Amino acid sequence: MTVCLGIDQSYSGLAMVAYDSETAVWKDSLTAFSADKYVTQSDRLNAIQIRVGLNVRDIQNVLGPIDVVAMEGYAAGAKFGRELAGELGGAVKLALLDCLSKPACYPIIIAPTKLKKYTTGKGTAAKAEMLLAVYKKWGVTYADDNLADAYSLARAANTWVTRTGTKGELDTLKDLKRFKHETHFV
Repeated sequence: MTVCLGIDQSYSGLAMVAYDSETAVWKDSLTAFSADKYVTQSDRLNAIQIRVGLNVRDIQNVLGPIDVVAMEGYAAGAKFGRELAGELGGAVKLALLDCLSKPACYPIIIAPTKLKKYTTGKGTAAKAEMLLAVYKKWGVTYADDNLADAYSLARAANTWVTRTGTKGELDTLKDLKRFKHETHFV
């Protein structure tokens, strides 16, 4: 059994989907973190870190230990919100570090275009195309594109860790590595 967690992080819909490759059972969650509900950005990030940790622990109670995590990478060339996106990604990674064993806590980062190519066969798919592809490819229906992306991330993580999938899927994921970056200050 391989339990894979996909995380599509955004403030408007942080989606997490865990997938068990042996039983094809999955568990998902979607939570919004509107800025107007928090006094400061630090409060918001703290809430995100706590929610991710609770979700991960809940997933582990239902499906067992998580073997690999895949997170959607940041949109390359984005001009706005880069700092906020970086803070969000950091909060998610800290939660993973806190509640997962190594190396599962080190996620693989999948660029949005690579995830689209893995799921639809083309790297420029629109949100509606992703929703449809998740249904056609795996028979899973989501009304929310964040959940569809998180489900695709979990399935991509499973393909990556088990090395099973179509030639196109494996080729798309062949250069992925776990994100493990530590900076030591002197």
